[in-house]
Amino acid sequence: MSSSLDNITLWITRPVGQARNLAKLLEEQGAKVVHLPLMQIETLPQDKKLKKKIKKINDYDMAFFISTNAAQIGMELIETYFPSLPKEIQYFAAGPTTARVLQGFGLEVAYPEKAMSTEALLILPEIRKILQDKNKKKKRAVIFRGSGGRELLANALRSKGVDVDYIELYKRVLPEYKESNLKDILKNKKPDGIIFSSAEAIYNFTVLFENIFSEYKEIPIFVSSARLKEVSKKIGFKSISLLQAADDNSIAAGMKNPNG
Repeated sequence: MSSSLDNITLWITRPVGQARNLAKLLEEQGAKVVHLPLMQIETLPQDKKLKKKIKKINDYDMAFFISTNAAQIGMELIETYFPSLPKEIQYFAAGPTTARVLQGFGLEVAYPEKAMSTEALLILPEIRKILQDKNKKKKRAVIFRGSGGRELLANALRSKGVDVDYIELYKRVLPEYKESNLKDILKNKKPDGIIFSSAEAIYNFTVLFENIFSEYKEIPIFVSSARLKEVSKKIGFKSISLLQAADDNSIAAGMKNPNG
């Protein structure tokens, strides 16, 4: 039985090490997958301030992990300083993929199962339960993330009287590509569709390709959140499909034939 993705060339733009499973799922549907990382993750130095925050993790009621990178790097740091992981904290993940990283460390995690968004995270019953607990008047939360992330979650928690700290673990940078290599990829593996999972990847794509790929805005793109759809609209992409969620299975299930 033929698949709607037969012989369709799809670009995945996730960082190195984060595309293998999704590529496999798409290839099983017949797609020709090109992994072109458009965002590079660089771990930040572990300075004294960072170590101090990690060592005081038990002081928090809630710990939020915004990405799989934040979860992996953050938990490895916590394990460095704690012989057994703190279990009195309520752990939250931005979505199921990030949750699986935390669960791999033996933690119970609350996360939005259907929609990966800050808004979905904020309405979880586990958060409401903590906020309504009258045994502790002042609630504290820590957010593990990359540098320069969005402020929506912190602002929403602060509006509810929660003290919020950040633990910033990594930065996102534009990968280095030779223009000749990019031209070669375009010549031999021109995309029928591109999957974007972050605003940084979308911006970096335009930086790398706007001078060598004049019709790039005509390529159908697939994004995992309403925010990314708005970012794409502002840049000028003509065909934008909104996927149900950002996990691998949802992306693979939601892909349509970009030429259809």
